Amino acid sequence: MRTLRASLWLGTEPPRVVVVTAARPGEGKTTTSVALARSAAMNGERVLLIDCDVRQPSVGRVFRCEGAAGVTDLLLGQALLERIIRRDHLSSLDYIPAGAAEIHSLGLFMSEAMAGLLDRVRRDYDLIILDAPPALAMADARVVARLADATLLCVKWRDTPRSVVRNSLGLLEEAHARVVGAALTQVDAKVHGRSGYADAEVYHPRYGGYFRE
Repeated sequence: MRTLRASLWLGTEPPRVVVVTAARPGEGKTTTSVALARSAAMNGERVLLIDCDVRQPSVGRVFRCEGAAGVTDLLLGQALLERIIRRDHLSSLDYIPAGAAEIHSLGLFMSEAMAGLLDRVRRDYDLIILDAPPALAMADARVVARLADATLLCVKWRDTPRSVVRNSLGLLEEAHARVVGAALTQVDAKVHGRSGYADAEVYHPRYGGYFRE
């Protein structure tokens, strides 16, 4: 996660708003979003995680606040921003769950209220991570990605077909999203360590001392 955060930060224009999406459900985008957000927060950054996958929300389940007011309630004018921002009990990370309101999310994400939300939190946070729905499943992901500075595509290791990844990238590019890279998720470290690929070297025990807290 630190390497992933460093890769985002080392660009010519480090992104402030990053969308994390995937081609299909179950590829680990929420786990990646939470881990990346926590890693940045533990590094001293002011970080906000927003659950934009309102049809299949997961952030609320991770933080045990399912059904709480969140981003949909805010965009509908039914809640104040100060009332829906919550604090992670394991880090200084702030997060906003998807919300209790069941609505047509695409219209809300295209609204001035969504653009206004991002403009406001940009002033208060160093990094804003948006956990978006799968790019192939919902147009919401492409709309949200267009509002962000960068988009990260999660790809399940040894599972997601290349054609599916190409199709997802094509849809994001059509939406003028700035796709900065892809992250392989759910990698079997033992198998990958024997693969012979250059990055597999990091799994050697000699590197163990560098990954202690």
